Amino acid sequence: MRRTGALIAAVLLVLLAAPPAGAIEQPIIDPAAVPPDETGPDQPMEQRRICATPAVFPDSNFADRPWAGDYLQIAEAQKFATGAGVTVAVIDTGVNGSARVPAEPGGEFVDAAGNGMSDCDAHGTLTAAVIAGRPAPTDAFVGMAPDARILSLRQTSDSFSPVGARSDPNDPNATQTAGSLRSLARAIVHAANLGAQVINISEAACYKVTRRIDEAVVGAAVNYAVNDKGAVIVAAAGNTGENCTQNPPPDPALPADPRGWNEVQTIVSPAWYSPLVLTVGSIAPNGQPSGFSVQGPWVGAAAPGENLVALGYDGNPVNALQGEDGLIPVSGTSFSAAYVSGLAALVKQRFPELTPGQIINRITATARHPGGGVNNIVGAGVIDPVAALTWDVPAGPSEIPYNVKAIPPPVYNPPPDRSPITWVVVIGIGVAALLGVGALARRALGRR
Repeated sequence: MRRTGALIAAVLLVLLAAPPAGAIEQPIIDPAAVPPDETGPDQPMEQRRICATPAVFPDSNFADRPWAGDYLQIAEAQKFATGAGVTVAVIDTGVNGSARVPAEPGGEFVDAAGNGMSDCDAHGTLTAAVIAGRPAPTDAFVGMAPDARILSLRQTSDSFSPVGARSDPNDPNATQTAGSLRSLARAIVHAANLGAQVINISEAACYKVTRRIDEAVVGAAVNYAVNDKGAVIVAAAGNTGENCTQNPPPDPALPADPRGWNEVQTIVSPAWYSPLVLTVGSIAPNGQPSGFSVQGPWVGAAAPGENLVALGYDGNPVNALQGEDGLIPVSGTSFSAAYVSGLAALVKQRFPELTPGQIINRITATARHPGGGVNNIVGAGVIDPVAALTWDVPAGPSEIPYNVKAIPPPVYNPPPDRSPITWVVVIGIGVAALLGVGALARRALGRR
């Protein structure tokens, strides 16, 4: 199937629209701020909560395919690619590996004694399963890219807290639980250096526009992973609650601001580094946007994020988590991002020559566009894996446009100018030679 180039171009222009003058603007990336490739926590951590475990609702039936798999036609998409040969880094709460989620250690940023292969939050394991969970004859669950290689980087955990009191619980670099923007930046750099072709970040740091945070290291790490190492970064749009308050929609009275940058009240990082990052919102089983999915001009696409099935610590299907008042469904933009990361792995396998920007272009260009072509709720629309793998789509620009601060060339310090001295020496030698020749000539003439 084909989609006209004009429609694709129109969607891309809106997705890449720059904030209007006077609105909040995305930070300018400073490539010189790339953090060192170092694992380990920012400071000593200690476990203060009992580890969470995923669960199963009573009378659950896992013999039938989960609704998300049917909605996305995953079985059909896997006829064209399965993620073989593609490495996906999962920057999350760690992964408890199993035969169906055979993750490999990628790095530890929470517990100095760990290696990334421990999930105490019932999150990273489920995320990895949605991306690349293997099938089994006992149930109908399968991840989006079951043959992809998974690297687990544990960067955050609600179960661990810094040793001692923290002075500012509202600062994403000074949270009460493990994980900061600084450690996230280091994790991105580490994942890129490990050769990850797709980096999934199912977490979001939210803060008010009136209280800006210096996150230069995050922008530099994102730019490094994408433009220097060739990785596709997929991030969650974030869920409402606590610090993540909902952003209002664009003001129709301001047609020059179609993505509503003037209306932004809550910044979500790393989501707002779009289009370097493909930010993903959530939809419900009926195809409608999820009410908890944080909106913003940086949202690029959407995927299932409610009432999901994943794989637990033992590799068996789960569909519930422990809430304050009992079991709650597995839901959140974290898992929406995981579906898109899996799709990015499929596209990378099928079209290995595409750059990160071109992979994102193929995913968004083939998405099921909402009315108007794009909005702040689902971006370019809900992903369509089969279309992304089969449609005839223009590749698009090889590089993603973004405001990156130019690094000035090194200052040239010329060596000392020794030419006058050299000339003096040469002239002196020449004069001496002439005087010597003259003396010889006089002596020769005297002998005659």
